[in-house]
Amino acid sequence: MRIALLLGCCFLLIGAFEKKTLIIDQTEIIVKGKTSIGSFECSYESQTESDTLFFDNKSPDTTSLDFEIPVSAFGCGNFLLNSDFKRTLKAEEYPICLVSVNKLRRGSRKIYGDIYLQMAGKEIVLEKVVFHQLKEGLQGTLYLSTEELGLDASSRLGGLVKIEESIELEINLYLEAS
Repeated sequence: MRIALLLGCCFLLIGAFEKKTLIIDQTEIIVKGKTSIGSFECSYESQTESDTLFFDNKSPDTTSLDFEIPVSAFGCGNFLLNSDFKRTLKAEEYPICLVSVNKLRRGSRKIYGDIYLQMAGKEIVLEKVVFHQLKEGLQGTLYLSTEELGLDASSRLGGLVKIEESIELEINLYLEAS
C-alpha cells in the first residue's frame, strides 16, 4: 500500500513540474510543392525577439505566436521560382501572409495547436494540428489544396510545367537553448 501511495505521489510531482511554457527563439515557414518536372521549396525564416507559448491556457486572453510574412521575403532558390511563387500567391494584391499558432495543448503522446492562416486573400482555421517534438523544437505540417487557398495551380512555361493541386506547409518553432 505504501509503495502504491509513493508511486502516486511521484507521478503527481512529475506532472506538477512539467513545462507549462515554451520560449520560441526562431520560426521558419516552408512551403513545399511538386510540379511535373520536380519539386520546389520556398522558405521564410524569422529570428526576431523571443516569444512565449503557453500550454493548456484556459484564460480568454490565450496567447498566440503570430507571424506577418512578406511574400517577397520567401526564398525559393532562384529568381524564376521566386517570381512564379510570388505570382501564384498573388503578391501584388496580397503582399502579406499571416500565420498564427495558438491554443497549444498536450495530448497523451503529441502536442496539438490551432493554426490560423491567411494567404492570398483566403482565411483558414485548422484545429488540433499535430506538432511533433524534435530535438530543437516543434514541427507542424499542414497539407492544403491550391483550390482551398484559391491559388492558380495552372501550368507554367506554355503548359510544359504543371503544378500539382496540393502544397505542404511546414511550421518550425525552434526553442530557446536552456
